[in-house]
Amino acid sequence: MDSIVLRIAGVPEHFNLPWLLAMERRAFVRAGIDLKWNTVPEGTGRMRELLGKGELDLAVLVTEGAVRGILQGEPFRIASHFVDTPLTWGVHVGSASTITSVDQLAGVPIAVSRLNSGSHLAALAYARSKGWARNEHAIEVVNDLPGAVERLKSPAPAVFFWEKYTTKHLVDDGTFRCVDEYRASWPAFVIVASEAALAEHPKEIQRLLKVIRDQAAGLMQKKTAPEVIAQRYKLSVEDAKTWFSGVKWNTGGPVDVEAMKRVVADLENAGMLPEGSSPDLEAQLCA
Repeated sequence: MDSIVLRIAGVPEHFNLPWLLAMERRAFVRAGIDLKWNTVPEGTGRMRELLGKGELDLAVLVTEGAVRGILQGEPFRIASHFVDTPLTWGVHVGSASTITSVDQLAGVPIAVSRLNSGSHLAALAYARSKGWARNEHAIEVVNDLPGAVERLKSPAPAVFFWEKYTTKHLVDDGTFRCVDEYRASWPAFVIVASEAALAEHPKEIQRLLKVIRDQAAGLMQKKTAPEVIAQRYKLSVEDAKTWFSGVKWNTGGPVDVEAMKRVVADLENAGMLPEGSSPDLEAQLCA
């Protein structure tokens, strides 16, 4: 079987462990796929840029970022859910900040990895849920987690949204203060593929999806998985056990269109989409 090269990207977080294990076990090679993994610390916003430039074939994006990108005309589609459980965002300020409660966050500048990233969209959705006015002018791009650490060291206040357990070690060591959490009502991550890759390599993408679903299913059954996660991702074993017990990777099935409708409704309500999106969301969003 001739191998097809497919370029994929994801963030350096514990959710993407099944991809790394599959590559270490040469599972994609056995499926005839030469998978080129790219770690993108800047997150969904940056990966959307790379997909738009044709520098990636696939990416693992936060669901709301993927949906917004597609509805704004970006050239990719959702091939599959990846993580079925919702993402829990930690709402962080710097430990030097005087902010200690949620009611002090209204109007505070938002630090984001990239515009249109999960950290951007989650912050705007959170503000809407609190009834706060949307302020796109109070957004500061910090590129990645180290950039957020530097920004939040400043005494000038800023708030930063990032996956709760990815930043847990920074809360534990006193770098960040987590003043709240925000949990969406839709699956956390999806696998998207560029329109070009879908047209040129549909069978290979289906083989890729089978490989990653098999790897995810195996990981969820592995009794020592929390220890592996703790070792690789700067988590205590207890934190890894708590996180692992609450996460479910996708192991098959179609895209949940009702979940996508919830994403669209939340994005519209937060002013992040033009009103009146396509009534045929499944055709518009999905591969």
